[in-house]
Amino acid sequence: PLAAGATVGLVFALARRLATDTGGRPNPWAGLAAALAFGLGPVWWSQATVAEVYTLHLLLVAGMLTAALGVNHLAPDARLRRVTLVALLAGLGLAHHRTILLTLPAVALYLAWSTPSLLRPQRAWLGWMLALLSPLLLYLYLPLRAVAGAADLHASYRNTWAGFWDHVLARSYSAFFAANPLDAGYTLGDWLALARAQLGWVGLGLALIGLAWLVDRRGRPARAWAMILLMLTLNFLFVLRYRVADPEVFALPVLLGLAIFTGGGVGLAGRLLPAPSAALLQAALVVALVFSPGRGPTVDRHTDWTAHDLARLMAATPFPPNSLVLGIEGEMSALRYMQAAEGLGRNATPLAADDPQQRMAAVEQALAAGRPTYLTRELAGIERRYSFSSEGALVRVWPRGMAQTPPAHGEPLALLDGQLTLTAETPRYSALTAQPWLEVALTWEPRAQLEQVLKLSFRLVDAGGAPLRWPDGRPVVEDRFPLRQVALTPDWLPGERVRDLHVLPVPPGAAQAARLQVIVYDSETLQELGRVELAANP
Repeated sequence: PLAAGATVGLVFALARRLATDTGGRPNPWAGLAAALAFGLGPVWWSQATVAEVYTLHLLLVAGMLTAALGVNHLAPDARLRRVTLVALLAGLGLAHHRTILLTLPAVALYLAWSTPSLLRPQRAWLGWMLALLSPLLLYLYLPLRAVAGAADLHASYRNTWAGFWDHVLARSYSAFFAANPLDAGYTLGDWLALARAQLGWVGLGLALIGLAWLVDRRGRPARAWAMILLMLTLNFLFVLRYRVADPEVFALPVLLGLAIFTGGGVGLAGRLLPAPSAALLQAALVVALVFSPGRGPTVDRHTDWTAHDLARLMAATPFPPNSLVLGIEGEMSALRYMQAAEGLGRNATPLAADDPQQRMAAVEQALAAGRPTYLTRELAGIERRYSFSSEGALVRVWPRGMAQTPPAHGEPLALLDGQLTLTAETPRYSALTAQPWLEVALTWEPRAQLEQVLKLSFRLVDAGGAPLRWPDGRPVVEDRFPLRQVALTPDWLPGERVRDLHVLPVPPGAAQAARLQVIVYDSETLQELGRVELAANP
């Protein structure tokens, strides 16, 4: 949050200095409009309220742009010091997040264009080079800590010469320029919707007006505004090619640039009227910007413990010694964090494998070696090769026909003319989570090969049978496949018990009145096949 707030402050300073009034003075209304347009955007707010890299990255981006601005108007000695600061911020950016490279051409072009004397060979070049490269010494922390036994949360760093350069040059991330099954697949329409959600229709309109700053009053290119546009463009071209599940966070420099142009639009509007009326018009535009239609919903994380709770539930699985957990990178980082920070799940070794083929090979090797093996998600081709049981937030993989499942406790429900029975145990509230989560253990016993793909609907109701609701009015309903969809009902081995544990979120304050309905239905026809209703055990 501190870096996020400082970034918004720099956005204010940038737009204020760029969008001057008719007298050439900095325009605080333009700065305020840019700061609000960017700072209130849901994408930025979502990153400002979690432990992520993007707020510090944007702070360094905005810092470079601000430090470069107006270098040509400084005295020679002050100019050299200011360029040294720009180089130092660039070096810190390279040591933090390599996409700072997308900002460097814009800043370098602006400096060379506005102050050609910087291109002449001079002793100051050595100082600038030292300022740029000295922050890169921070990378030495990696091999030094690795020698001491520390590991990164992703466990991707290899303490070798090649491994060091793989990390520094981010070579592993080049795979995201190729096909990626997790790619969000944004179209240009999606990008427009993202910009609209960040700025609102008023903000977008003002940003278009602000583009007029690219040409000054004498018809010449405005170099500082061209720097913002080039930074914005290079980052947008990158994010169009970068195939990830969350491209919106990589587009934050684009949104920052658009917000500055929004401030520019407010500044231009102020030039249309004399001073008193200009201030009123700009104030009205700022208010309209804040309440603009089209802006995305407000992000409120102060009671959202979902990610923390799911990580805790995963790490609290009763792992036997030498267990292996396979999942994608973010899931394994969460498990490692819980192991290091809270001492949970120490018997398990997390292995990040985003490629399904790598996960499949790891499953085969682990089971061949007799290691207890767990999955976080489905894996195509595994369904009938192994047996499975759900444990906590994970699914354990067993050799086919050898799943060890405890006896079921409860009244069995006969389904499909007796081909399948379901026993649901009394739900209990988890003692591990910050928010209320309800754990319910199901035991399936197929007596024949099943043909129908069955699905579950979990519904929380009050004592009178009325559905409980979330604060936004949605009923508390979760529809899921058994075993986290790792193996569907036709893949189960007749005669083998299948333990299926589900953990369900519960609205705050609803725990005492909740009853859980478990409904089994055909996933294709949606025909209900049976249901049980259970009183939750506080």
